[in-house]
Amino acid sequence: MPFTLLRAHWRLKLLLTVIFNCLFWTAYEVMSRHPFFPPRTVPLTWLDLHVPFQPVPWGWIYLSQFSFTCTVPWLLSTREGIRRYMTGLCFMTAVSFLFFLFFPVAAPRPADTGSGLSMALITSYDKLFNTFPSLHAGFLCYIGLLAWRLSGRAMPPLMIAAGVVWGAAIMYATLATRQHYAVDLLAGGILGCISDWLAWHGSADEIAAPTMPRKSGITSQAGSR
Repeated sequence: MPFTLLRAHWRLKLLLTVIFNCLFWTAYEVMSRHPFFPPRTVPLTWLDLHVPFQPVPWGWIYLSQFSFTCTVPWLLSTREGIRRYMTGLCFMTAVSFLFFLFFPVAAPRPADTGSGLSMALITSYDKLFNTFPSLHAGFLCYIGLLAWRLSGRAMPPLMIAAGVVWGAAIMYATLATRQHYAVDLLAGGILGCISDWLAWHGSADEIAAPTMPRKSGITSQAGSR
C-alpha cells in the first residue's frame, strides 16, 4: 500500500517538490545570510538558560526531522490532498519568510560549534538570521498533523507515543544545538498548526489515505468527495 501511495501522481509530486525546494532554499539562504533590517532580540526563557549546548548527539537528532518531513507528503494520493497540503505549506513559508525579512533574529549559536560532522552539516546550510519563527517546529507540527490525517485519524497509540517522543527530542535538539530560542519553537509550532487548519478546514477526508472503514460500517475512498 505505501508504494501505491508513493506512485500516485508522482510526476506532480516531483514537480512541486523540485519547484518548492528551489524557491524555498534560494530565499532561505539569502535571508539567513544577509539581514535587510536591523536584527532583533527575543526574550530568554528558563529553557534557554538551562539547556546546555550539546551538539553531540543532538545535532543528528535535529537533522533526523528531514527524514520525516521529506517522505510523509509523498503518501498523498489525491490531487485535492496535494493541493491542500501545498496551500498550507506555502502559507506557513510565506509568513515565516516575512518575519525573516522584516524581523530578523540571530540564532544563539556560538561562533565555535566544534568539529562534529552534524553541526558542520547544519551550519553549511543554516546561517543566523532565520530564527523566529522556527520552521523546524513549524514543519514538525504541520507534517505531524498530516501524518495523523493520513492515518484516518486512527493512528495506533504506540505510534502516537513514539511520534511525540521523537518530536520532543527534535525540539530539545533545536535548543541544544543553539539553532533557536524557546519562543521561536512556540511561534513555529503555532504557525504550523494554523497552516494545517487553513489547509484542511472544511474537509473531513479529502486526503490521500488508504480506503478506511467508517464507524457506520460503510467503506469510503478518501478524497472521493
